[in-house]
Amino acid sequence: MSHDELLIWTIARLLKGERTVAVGSSSPTPAAGALLAEALSGGGTKALIFRNNLNDPFPESGSELYDRVGQGRIDVFFLGGGQIDGEANLNMVGVGDYPRNRVRFPGSHGTPVIYMLVPRVILFRDEHSRRVLVPKVDFISAPGSSPPGVFRPGGP
Repeated sequence: MSHDELLIWTIARLLKGERTVAVGSSSPTPAAGALLAEALSGGGTKALIFRNNLNDPFPESGSELYDRVGQGRIDVFFLGGGQIDGEANLNMVGVGDYPRNRVRFPGSHGTPVIYMLVPRVILFRDEHSRRVLVPKVDFISAPGSSPPGVFRPGGP
């Protein structure tokens, strides 16, 4: 079994028993694992793969995704970032001092909402380097934790 196949099977095992799993278009390995989990579940798991050319559940708009997140209808979401630190903070804005970043990433979009509300967020990056996995992110797009007293049903 190749490394990629092993990783896809591992992801599918992590998702066993989950009802609804959402994956973005920039995450082909988690998408493959989610689709495998769906296939193995006998109808118990539904994989939603956004912005793909084959079977986008919401081709008109991503707003239904946020409706589902807010209603508690997404159980697991895979997130990545340009930088991820040991506190599970995500940087999706850029490297360097904001707003004059040396390197720009795609942006946060709805990541902070997803991170705060989805009960189980799995952080995933194919690249495991000092450039991506950093001691402290340059910009916190989505915080890995919240201060005491902040209601947060979701997180890493």
